[in-house]
Amino acid sequence: MKTLISLMILVSMVAAGCGGGAGDTPPAVPDQPDAPALTPPMQPDPPAAMQPDPPPVEPVRKPATGDDWNALARVLGGFSTDLPENFSVVRDLPAFKTYAERLEKMWKPVEQKKSIIEKWVKTELETQNRDCKTLFYPFSGPDFLHVHLLFPGCRDIVMIGLEPAGSLPELPKILDKPEKFFAKMEASLTHILTLSFFRTKSMKDDLFGKEVPEIDGTLPPILFMMARTGQKLTSIGRVQLDWDGKVVPWTGAPLPDLPGPPAKPGRKVKKKPKKVWMPYSGLKYTYLAPGETTPRTLTYFSCNLANETYREVDGILARPDLQKYLGKLEISTTYTKAASYLMHEGNFHWIRSFILEHSPSYLQDDSGIPLQYFDEKKWSLRLYGHYDVPIQLFLKYTQPELARRYAERKKIRTLPFGIGYKVWPGRSNLQLAVRK
Repeated sequence: MKTLISLMILVSMVAAGCGGGAGDTPPAVPDQPDAPALTPPMQPDPPAAMQPDPPPVEPVRKPATGDDWNALARVLGGFSTDLPENFSVVRDLPAFKTYAERLEKMWKPVEQKKSIIEKWVKTELETQNRDCKTLFYPFSGPDFLHVHLLFPGCRDIVMIGLEPAGSLPELPKILDKPEKFFAKMEASLTHILTLSFFRTKSMKDDLFGKEVPEIDGTLPPILFMMARTGQKLTSIGRVQLDWDGKVVPWTGAPLPDLPGPPAKPGRKVKKKPKKVWMPYSGLKYTYLAPGETTPRTLTYFSCNLANETYREVDGILARPDLQKYLGKLEISTTYTKAASYLMHEGNFHWIRSFILEHSPSYLQDDSGIPLQYFDEKKWSLRLYGHYDVPIQLFLKYTQPELARRYAERKKIRTLPFGIGYKVWPGRSNLQLAVRK
């Protein structure tokens, strides 16, 4: 038990929420230092308005190691082999055995779909994977699976989502209530494995630590997907943005106050309550893909991509740190899927304009940027699959011009797999926009 207790993992609550629906030798993100390895447990981030109070923090005892991260990833992946001695007790837990069996059944169709996607990618996204520096995935949630399958050539991935970055679950706490932990893990993964996307409403229940405190963000599902796709973790570090948009190691201290406009001569300035600016917090994963020795990176930030405040979290128009960070990324391709049609709305015009101005390529389904915003003097468009109308929930976002082009069937390319809200094969759509 002493060995188990010594394995204490990061408590990493995230300080902002995103208004979402759901490269070369790394690190490719400019000005990004190596993040410190996670030590268990660190002082938590200040809770965002949408998050519950964090659990009590215990003293730091021992740094987590790569073996710990990968062992935990394999447990979350439903694997009972290649576990170190201190994790071997998990193998015989009835709750884990049930979890592993059920996840294996859910994974089999994904494995079949995986081979279809890999074949499609070699012909349709060959350029995007050959010349990729940074893959930008806004409104991503924890969906490492599809970004990995569609863009295996991208060594640096930046994901931004509504959900907090999360914590590494502590093994003793998993063992304390394994039935609840593994049942909630299964619930958090069901939609991505069966429908190809995470449901925003479900993630509010599954990934905010409300029912199972050890599952408090995107980290557990990301580790599941990394284990299932054969990635080997070399480090996980908690990071934040400074006002210059640089990725720096996490401190948790408030950012300096933003300077206000200069006062006009002879006019008194009315004092306003001082605002506390909390830094955006995220996690940087460094990992090795199967058969590779050069590390890749995934950086996940929880933040608000809407123009205006969302649930008392500043909108992007008020946060130059996030704007500068995104502006420094060497984006090769942007990808969105099942994005709740947010960029159809005016409150998301900043991120919509940013994608159009900074992305040499952009792969999306119809829930991304509406067709009307693509100037075809600047963009070449490829249409894949089938489109007529969105699902009933988003019916008001129907695009008649896009439907007309699909109905004509001129130069519509095959999409041999299901993805997005209409996940059934033959009903899904993708559009690839390439800057001329």
